[in-house]
Amino acid sequence: MVTIMRTIALTLAVFGLAVTPSAAGSPAAKIHRVFDINRSGDKIGTETIDIEQQDDTITAKSKTNVSVKILFVEAYRYESSTNEVWKGGQLVSFKSQTNDNGTQHQVKVTAMPDKVSMDADGKHSDLPKTVVPVSLWRKETVRETDAFEPDTGNRLSLKVTDLGPDSVTVNGVTHQAHHYKIKDTLKGTYAREMWYDGDLLVRTKVIGSDNSVVLTDLR
Repeated sequence: MVTIMRTIALTLAVFGLAVTPSAAGSPAAKIHRVFDINRSGDKIGTETIDIEQQDDTITAKSKTNVSVKILFVEAYRYESSTNEVWKGGQLVSFKSQTNDNGTQHQVKVTAMPDKVSMDADGKHSDLPKTVVPVSLWRKETVRETDAFEPDTGNRLSLKVTDLGPDSVTVNGVTHQAHHYKIKDTLKGTYAREMWYDGDLLVRTKVIGSDNSVVLTDLR
């Protein structure tokens, strides 16, 4: 059960939307999205994301809540919040706080001129300037390979497969989407499939260790 639930938890990064650049000096653009998380057809949680853009600076805040019950008894709980800032398409800062079924994680990342500084669960490391969180609300993620998990800070080396156009129906709405798959090549335990309608993420899929299907769908 713990292995299955950890697999589910790893899909709960930040889920997406398109953000159109605003004119300099214009009021901040704000967008709110809600995603439903379903495991084998049963709803187990939600993900919310709020995006605010002012000129070339984008702030994204997300909250994830998952509760899995067996015979009406909660067997697993996952709660996570993230806060990330991007400027001109470059990561400025990232923070996350996570309760993974009682195990606490804290990650803080700050971009420096020549490196990325990370403190994850009390451990400090200096990373290459190219490293970014797996923030799936940014479609640019499918073009990046040097990454880290938002909830733990674990490093990832991503292989991206372009699966081409794919029509997908999400909550009764049919999207002419583009289908991608990403997989970590370091340990091989992180794999996701994503469907984007333009720049908007509409669905994420992960397969659990028991072959259960976990879908995170745009509401």
